[in-house]
Amino acid sequence: MMKKAAANLHIRLPAKLKREAEKVIQALGLDTSSAIRLFYTQITLQGTLPFELPKIRPMSAKTRKIVLEALNDDVIGPFDDVDDFKKALHAAA
Repeated sequence: MMKKAAANLHIRLPAKLKREAEKVIQALGLDTSSAIRLFYTQITLQGTLPFELPKIRPMSAKTRKIVLEALNDDVIGPFDDVDDFKKALHAAA
């Protein structure tokens, strides 16, 4: 019988995230390798991630204009107070 080729996966995670996830994985009666194997299997079977991702709202034209101006250094600042900031923000719209 031929052995199937294997590949290693090396990732870096925050230690707290790893500990908390492993508690859940162990409570389900799995080890980390089995859980990751299940995750990859579901990605392959479904052709996407096996959970819903949050929808990203597109930027409005007004917001896009403000962001582009800020990136191009067209926004004047700093401001002395919130009212001055609001005036400049509304003037850019």
